Amino acid sequence: MATEAGRSTAPSEDRALVGPNLLAVLDGVTAKPENGCVHGVGWFADQLAAELLRFAHLGPAPALAEAITQTRELHSGSCDLDHPDSPSATVGLVQVSGDVLRYLVLGDATVVIDTKQQLHVVSDTSTNRTAGANLADVEHALTGEIPLQEVRRVAILSDGAARAVDLFNLFDWRQALELMAANGPDDLIRKMRAVEKEDAKAVDWPRKKVSDDATVVYLER
Repeated sequence: MATEAGRSTAPSEDRALVGPNLLAVLDGVTAKPENGCVHGVGWFADQLAAELLRFAHLGPAPALAEAITQTRELHSGSCDLDHPDSPSATVGLVQVSGDVLRYLVLGDATVVIDTKQQLHVVSDTSTNRTAGANLADVEHALTGEIPLQEVRRVAILSDGAARAVDLFNLFDWRQALELMAANGPDDLIRKMRAVEKEDAKAVDWPRKKVSDDATVVYLER
């Protein structure tokens, strides 16, 4: 597991979660100045991660729905949860359940599952749906399951880390997995940061954030 804030002047809003039967990466969506919440995105990501762990005995979608419900209850009395910019987070998670590996992706998190037959790369960059106050968004999560005996390794990345592959093209996903297997996920982030520094004005690789929070969870059997 590796994580690094995108800026030295602000704490990361990414969270990594390792439970007895699940792995998850949450990426708090950067808040606008007025978002109706007195707590902040980091607080929201912390609470959502804690609740996901508490409901890890449920399937991925039910667990996320319960986590959203409980987090909503924690600040419903003090915050305007109907505000369109209320705190939220993208979520990528995998869960071991019996003899299958289940996955869920909501938003632009990325789950990479390497099996004996093929490489599964799951991400949703076409929607702004995230885990926030609206339970209906969970229905739009990408979900599936793969026989556990087929799984060789798994990686979950926030979009700030996935840009090493899908923006900067430093390597393809299989090469990224090989890099992490050899040197750990922190090496992927380190190589990506070097490119970001070389293109500090976002000219060669246009992007909204020159350097974003980056988090990776990597597991191999």
